[in-house]
Amino acid sequence: MDVKKPNLSFEQWREKIIRVFYVIIVLIFLVEVIVFLAFRPFGLLAETTTDLHYILKYIMLPTLINLILVYACHKINTNRFKDKIKNTAIPVTLSLLAAVIAYVHVQVDSITTALAMPVFLTVLFGKKKMTRLITMLNGALILLISLRAAFYFENKTVFFYLNIVVALTLLITAYLISNVLIAYNKANSDYINFSYETQLSLTEQARNDSLTGLFNQKTFHALLNTTMEKAWKSRAPMSLAIIDLDDFKEINDTYGHLAGDQVLIHFTDLMKEHCKEGDAFIARYGGDEFAVIFPRASRELAYLRLESLRKRCRQVPSAKTGTSSISFSAGIASYSEGETNATLLFHQADSALYQAKENGKGQTMIYQEQ
Repeated sequence: MDVKKPNLSFEQWREKIIRVFYVIIVLIFLVEVIVFLAFRPFGLLAETTTDLHYILKYIMLPTLINLILVYACHKINTNRFKDKIKNTAIPVTLSLLAAVIAYVHVQVDSITTALAMPVFLTVLFGKKKMTRLITMLNGALILLISLRAAFYFENKTVFFYLNIVVALTLLITAYLISNVLIAYNKANSDYINFSYETQLSLTEQARNDSLTGLFNQKTFHALLNTTMEKAWKSRAPMSLAIIDLDDFKEINDTYGHLAGDQVLIHFTDLMKEHCKEGDAFIARYGGDEFAVIFPRASRELAYLRLESLRKRCRQVPSAKTGTSSISFSAGIASYSEGETNATLLFHQADSALYQAKENGKGQTMIYQEQ
């Protein structure tokens, strides 16, 4: 099973938050309408004005401004801006939404405390610099709204100044808590990334040969079964080659096992050149034996690939052993339509390999039905 890398992209979360912004605008609009309908009969509205004036000033205008703000945020996130700008636009937009409502309804002192919410939103992006920026922005907005309130209220009581202190205190509290949450999330993120890297390493060790980096025997058999199943479903050709290095024991006995390992690595590199990833699955079956699965390849095409590899092996000597070239024998078996027995296909290729060895080595044999 493949190990999935953690998705650290904020794109999908930005889109979800923007949709939430539209929901918030609708909720604010509904609350405004309910307040208007509930308070109007009792003369409790903010100003003694006509209904049309109130609706335009306190309902329609802030709703329109908020829609423009969210639409601008949406456009920023759908254009080719850097992720840093796109991420910052999210809490800035929420700050401006809260500021618009607080500025329009300046007579409701407690609304300014809503400017602490955007600070918590910055935790999602895990950037303390962004948290500090939004805190400073919202602090300035609180002071701006308070300045307007100072002109709105002729007789300011101690509660007026107390509300400003409370709003700023909540803002600072949100900043401090957000920094702790960011540090906590970073620790979790680091652990998740470490776990991913560890799991990926263990997965590669479990399915790959430690010396050559090729698929190991267990992975090979799993791939063989999967490839045969796909060939059966698509009715496409498929071939299997078993390769054995000639006289490899003599290399180990003459030059040592370390030199033998270098020959295996050298041969692996040559195979990778001629059997590109996607066109073939290469595995080290054991010792000096290799297996190559050729999806969508006939036995004739597989034969040409191996002979091309053989030619290359003759041209490139092994510097580690001083031998002139690497020689190998190979057997090829091809998938027959309707056949789903991977073990049988393997034995057919192995039988062709045995025949190549018996015929003098250094050649490729194609399995033929008796």
